[in-house]
Amino acid sequence: MRILWLFIYSIICGVLLTFYTNIQDMTKFIFSLGALYAGIRFFRRFEQIGFRVWFIVLSVILYFIFSLGFALYTHMRSITP
Repeated sequence: MRILWLFIYSIICGVLLTFYTNIQDMTKFIFSLGALYAGIRFFRRFEQIGFRVWFIVLSVILYFIFSLGFALYTHMRSITP
């Protein structure tokens, strides 16, 4: 069950960080605060160092994956008429 929570929190942080980097409006800071809040909640819930390291690593990897997907999506929308 703890592994499931690790993936859920990592996906949430990855998505929020992707929105933070790809939105050019002032509302992007809401996504940054959301990722920070999710990270704080995860760190309060799981005190093991291993889980915290895996959370950070998975969040960064998922951020890159989601950013790549977002970039491909926006590129495909700009190509099609």
